Amino acid sequence: MLDRPNGNGTHEKAPASAQPRHRSSVLNFTAPAIKQQGTPTVVVIGGGFAGLHCCRLLRNKFKVTLVDAKEYFEYYPGILRAYLHPEEHRLLSSLYQPICDEMGVTFVWAEVKSLNPVSKRIHAKPVFVDHEKVIEFDYCVVTTGSQYGIYMSVACGVNAPSECLWYPTFLERVIKTQSQWGELDERFLAGRRQHFERELKVLQHLSQDKGTVVIAGAGFIGIEWATELKYAFPDIKVVIVESRGECIGVMPKKCKEYCQRYMDDAGIITVYNMKYDCITATDGGSCKIHPDMAAKGVTQIDRVYMAVGVRSINQFMPEECLDEMKYDKGTGDVTRGGWMVCNSQMRVLSKGESPIADGCVFAAGNCCSVQGFNFPKNSCPGEEMGSAACNNIMAMDAKRRPQEYGGCFGWFTPKLKEVHWSFTMGICATSLGPWDATMVVQSKEPGSGYTVLTGQLAAMQKEFIRWSKVDQNRMGYMGRAIFGLVH
Repeated sequence: MLDRPNGNGTHEKAPASAQPRHRSSVLNFTAPAIKQQGTPTVVVIGGGFAGLHCCRLLRNKFKVTLVDAKEYFEYYPGILRAYLHPEEHRLLSSLYQPICDEMGVTFVWAEVKSLNPVSKRIHAKPVFVDHEKVIEFDYCVVTTGSQYGIYMSVACGVNAPSECLWYPTFLERVIKTQSQWGELDERFLAGRRQHFERELKVLQHLSQDKGTVVIAGAGFIGIEWATELKYAFPDIKVVIVESRGECIGVMPKKCKEYCQRYMDDAGIITVYNMKYDCITATDGGSCKIHPDMAAKGVTQIDRVYMAVGVRSINQFMPEECLDEMKYDKGTGDVTRGGWMVCNSQMRVLSKGESPIADGCVFAAGNCCSVQGFNFPKNSCPGEEMGSAACNNIMAMDAKRRPQEYGGCFGWFTPKLKEVHWSFTMGICATSLGPWDATMVVQSKEPGSGYTVLTGQLAAMQKEFIRWSKVDQNRMGYMGRAIFGLVH
């Protein structure tokens, strides 16, 4: 208790504050001061690119809570290298708690089970307790991302249909009942690292035995995994199976031709116009060899990696907020669809018509589809969507708390805006092993865009993007300065 003077010239005890005074220092002046009572609460669900971007934008005006089912951020565009060099995972990941402490954001390590738009409450299951936690919000931004891979049981496959190798398995039900590696518990950073080390040992044995690996899908992930794998283990026979007639079909012609030449020169076998059903067939427990594969010298299949398609992970959202879904009859898992439907202001809609929760629930990133647009599912569009969502949250809040936004006679008061195509949304870089890559800009529709960089220069550019983005998400000065010019 502190003494304070009263009107009689004596001192009385001042009531104790519920919160300690904010302590700033030369080395930590970025964390916002403690918010005043009555400050609105924003809950961000999912701590990927879009989620952390929203936390950074909103942290100064709101009480922000980040909810994620795992304890760490992971740079997914570069995750393939961690399976070949597990020690490099340190360059691709960061724990959420120190990031949130630096931002002045509350971190809740929990799996969201449901979102109630009427009561504006989220029910989440923390990792270390058996009961659910109720989190109230004034505004909410859902940025849960997506999973790679189509829902398919594959002979000699690495993963269960409900999970993928390139994304951590963090849903409690999948870990306990379906996962091929649930005992590792990838909600923990240590469990994720053990997974990389386990898969590396399998690949080392395959290299010694000169085994054959089949990769289903010649999109970005399939191409990058095939080229990284062949560079690291030249003795492994690498085969890519693709249902279309060419690799990375969404890219411009020059990019596709460059990638195909690289794979041919590296000795990677590509088989096009072949349905993925061929790798689900078994012959005595092993994959049957399709005639098209046999014609290219494939005599056995030792391991199959799924690298095609994306799936939603919005199972906690009200069903009326999601587009048409298809389910697996056995498990009830969503196999197709299930994307949140948003309008151009990034508000989540009910049945594609009216916003839920009085327009206070937004979405951004790979978890949603925006009416009238077909944005690529990668980090840059996700952050652009997040910027629009955060601007509109502040525009709504400005009507309730105009004193927080009124500088210069209200000229800088945020106004509602709609998301739109930007230059950064059309940028796409594809790695071809550690020392080669392609970079495309202005890619809006399949086959559109311009291939502006190839070779080592493109590889260096992609590595610079990786470093600066991870540094930004760690609240580093350089990363924030670089990407502050982008969004």
